[in-house]
Amino acid sequence: MNKEDLQALNPELSIITVEERAFGVYGTQHRHRFINMLLSEAPPLIPSDLTENRYIASVPELEALPGKELYNLVFGGMDVQVGYVAGPNMTLNGLEYHKSPEILIALTDQVLLLGKWEDIDEQWMYDAENVQALYLKAGDCIELYPRTLHFSPCRLSDSGFKTLIILPRGTNTPLSEETMARRGLGAEDRFLFMKNKWLLAHPERTVLIQKGAYPGIQGKNIKVLYQ
Repeated sequence: MNKEDLQALNPELSIITVEERAFGVYGTQHRHRFINMLLSEAPPLIPSDLTENRYIASVPELEALPGKELYNLVFGGMDVQVGYVAGPNMTLNGLEYHKSPEILIALTDQVLLLGKWEDIDEQWMYDAENVQALYLKAGDCIELYPRTLHFSPCRLSDSGFKTLIILPRGTNTPLSEETMARRGLGAEDRFLFMKNKWLLAHPERTVLIQKGAYPGIQGKNIKVLYQ
């Protein structure tokens, strides 16, 4: 599938690629020296044909694959974790952000729905009409800037999507009891969901809200079509 076909199937979405200038407000593209090796060796380490999304923050076998030179440059030498997200997702459902960069490496073609933190309004709500769709081809390696809104990629085939996720170690792990007890002292704290993870859920995604996510997205729960 190319961008033009994808846009025709999703006329309500604004779709860009990593090569376009418009992506520059959300992140930047990197050339991974070992991308061909990753495309060969990483997918077999990630389950296929999942019936629901699965995120694993740290996988030792993935962390052993080449790429440390790039990650050290992006994260300034911080200890990082290499994990994955994979599954059949096709909808927005929520938007998260980190106060650190994040590297995503697309192992399959996919769409990543993005937003700007600055578009969260004074009532701490985000309008889904502001979402930007990023078409990623297998092999695209991107860095998302801190506070760029994003969540699960959307699949572009019946077999689902697979993505490598690189973040500072400890990100997306449970909050301490002390942090949980202090959550809510500031307005932005309502989004704090896990370590280095602030999350806004769409009201239709009740499973996230039941887990404590703040229902901070208004508007349509966007669905990406690929056929």
